[in-house]
Amino acid sequence: MTDRRSHPPKGALWLLRHAYFGKNEALEGDLLERFREKQSAIWIWRQVFIAITLGTLSAFRERWPEVCYAIIGVAIPLAFEKRIYPSGFRFWLVWWRLPWPFSQLVMELSASFLMALAAAPFLAVGLVIAQRFRWTYILRTAGINLTLITLVHYSFDYLSPWITRPVPGYPHQRMIIIPGALQLLAFFLMFFVAAWLGSRGRRHLTQKSGQSA
Repeated sequence: MTDRRSHPPKGALWLLRHAYFGKNEALEGDLLERFREKQSAIWIWRQVFIAITLGTLSAFRERWPEVCYAIIGVAIPLAFEKRIYPSGFRFWLVWWRLPWPFSQLVMELSASFLMALAAAPFLAVGLVIAQRFRWTYILRTAGINLTLITLVHYSFDYLSPWITRPVPGYPHQRMIIIPGALQLLAFFLMFFVAAWLGSRGRRHLTQKSGQSA
């Protein structure tokens, strides 16, 4: 009994340290104390998942401008892609005269880039209301987001055999087999992560380091 109590579930503690938004030292100490007294490993896992869920919701409330930016970033392509995307946009950019790889990037990603940049004003308004606005945050978020879009786009070339299948009756076309809800969640997280990383200023990082010390 004593030996078992001295070995708490390492996976749960690792998850708590890396996925919990908040001060995890005190929570981890409390869980270890309760575990050594009488609680089981299943109880530890349950408390870790509850803490991560509540911590994530709290972080979303604190970072509501970033959440709104992610929602808008997902909603714009769904609602307006066929309406606002100009059919001659790529030709207006004269993509074929650009040096490679910029020509290929403009040809393949101009629509996605345009949609991502259309969400940037909403992030700016949210940051102004939250009194956290910096032009560097907007520029950094846009750069991170465009980089993530590029990586996701070209990763499909390698993941295509596992996440797509031929369209019935059209063997040369393929369709994504990932459920639409998961795709929307992935794009939401991509926008949120870009905004969250882009709007982390030095002041915030300094305060966090001071609290940890």
